[in-house]
Amino acid sequence: MAVDALELKPRNSVALFDAAVRLSVTSAGLWAITLPSGAFLVGALFSLAEAIRRGASLLLPVAMFTLAWMFRAITQGAACHYADQQVLGTTPPSVRASLKAALKRAPGLITASAWLFIVNGLLWTVTLGVGFLFVGAHTAAYAVVMRGEGSVLGLYGTSAKLLGPTRFVAPFVRLCGLSQVLLALNLQTTTMVVLSLLRGVFGFDVTFVDRFASLDNPVWLATIATVTFALFEPIRAASAALLLIDGRVRQEGLDLIAQVEQLPRRARPRGVMLTLALVLLSASSALAENALVLRAERLVDDCDMRVDLTPLRRGWADEDQSSLSRILTRIETRLDVNEDCDAAEADLRESLRLFSELQDAAPAIDAQDTAKKILERPEFQDPAPVVENPEVENEDDEPGWLSKLIRDFFEWLRKREPQERDTPKIDGPSVSMGAANAVMIGAIVLVVAVLLVILIRSVKLKDKSNAVLDESNGLQQQPLAHDAMSALSKPSETWAGLADELAARGEYREAIRHLYLALLSRLHRDGVIDYDPTFSNWEYLFAFKGSSSAKTAFKELTRRFDFAWYGKLGVDALAWTMFRQITEPLLAPPTEGATTRA
Repeated sequence: MAVDALELKPRNSVALFDAAVRLSVTSAGLWAITLPSGAFLVGALFSLAEAIRRGASLLLPVAMFTLAWMFRAITQGAACHYADQQVLGTTPPSVRASLKAALKRAPGLITASAWLFIVNGLLWTVTLGVGFLFVGAHTAAYAVVMRGEGSVLGLYGTSAKLLGPTRFVAPFVRLCGLSQVLLALNLQTTTMVVLSLLRGVFGFDVTFVDRFASLDNPVWLATIATVTFALFEPIRAASAALLLIDGRVRQEGLDLIAQVEQLPRRARPRGVMLTLALVLLSASSALAENALVLRAERLVDDCDMRVDLTPLRRGWADEDQSSLSRILTRIETRLDVNEDCDAAEADLRESLRLFSELQDAAPAIDAQDTAKKILERPEFQDPAPVVENPEVENEDDEPGWLSKLIRDFFEWLRKREPQERDTPKIDGPSVSMGAANAVMIGAIVLVVAVLLVILIRSVKLKDKSNAVLDESNGLQQQPLAHDAMSALSKPSETWAGLADELAARGEYREAIRHLYLALLSRLHRDGVIDYDPTFSNWEYLFAFKGSSSAKTAFKELTRRFDFAWYGKLGVDALAWTMFRQITEPLLAPPTEGATTRA
């Protein structure tokens, strides 16, 4: 539905961006239009990145990415059309109608997307992003294409023309788009909180997911960036549409009002003075007209000219009198000096022809009347006062069926009570207040129950962690008979022997796991790490106390183990051999004289 005219006043960049965010949040149609193209673009981008990483053929991934970018251009145009109808339309907007309108202008939208890709790339590479502070009219490019004005090849000029003074605000609206960084941080924080809850409250093993969602993983950073880009698509479309609307308001509204106020106003004489002035003006005008006609007839008679003086007898406006007088004076002077009747006849005929054309031309447009007509448009009118409907408010305030049922129940109980004495009526809490209190008590009980569950689980985890205690020197460990797969339940040599036996039987995945347990056992007994069953493999890496070369090797082994065990990737003899070769230096006993750090 259309927005009131008072809301369509020129705004600064922050207000425009805030309006675009609110329009995107409250409009489900924008999300329905832009989310499919965003998902398609993210999938195509990851497919292209994976093909580049593997060195595979780029023909199909590049084609998919191109199609996704073209599809995004069409959906951006449809979203701009939808936002424009949402703000200015008289009927509710439709997703189908917006998509249909965008498909009609698909060639222009696709061309605009390629043009924007080149322009933005040049601004980033040539000016290192500084150019966006000065060049911003192309922010509304898709919305301009949907207007159907101008050529796509001159898109920047058309955008600047339609935006008007708003083109100086557009770069700062784009600068407000840096809030995407906050959205990316919120996505990362939300992911970490969810993983922490899954691990701490529900006891899920999210080690592999936690490792994947770390900030040192470039794939995860690319995921966050692309998802943020896709989620910001509705805001881009809404910003473009609102920029055009703001430009229209600035050009047709405020500038027009200022021009109307600056137009000269004629004084209006009244009473007798008005009557006398009209009589005198009409008399003087008639005398002037007769004098000019007589002068022209005298010229024609003196030179026997064949000139039609009909245009002079039609009458003329007051402002044309001096012009005709000067023309006749010039012709009379030329005739007296040169005595050339032919030249005088030609001048008089040409002057009368031009005068006749001026009389036949359409009257000049009154600027003040035109301005008033434009200001009478609906978008520049004061909004009608909102008439409150008390009936509708009463309908909205009526209690629901549950409140009615509770109220009837309390009334029934009250009727059953014996009326022994007349007690003063005391206003008690309403049914809605009682229901609110019940909900509040239930919420408190639920929170207390959740806290008790978390406390009990933390106590159990603490008991499990206390079951394994280091001795005072930190080099010996109590046996963990209850956990056969604990790294400290067997010496590192035993784990390594079991790993070799599993590898001989072809069970390379289990062999890698046993060899990694042997590595943890050796590093703990050497004092390089502090083994704890509740720690993840990467927490051991963060608390590693050995040399940098040993830490690099341990990091590589941890990465290989995570992909082999948690990633469930195929492990062959070659992978086992490489894992064994990297592990051997770390499993070797320390040389004499070597010192370990506690």
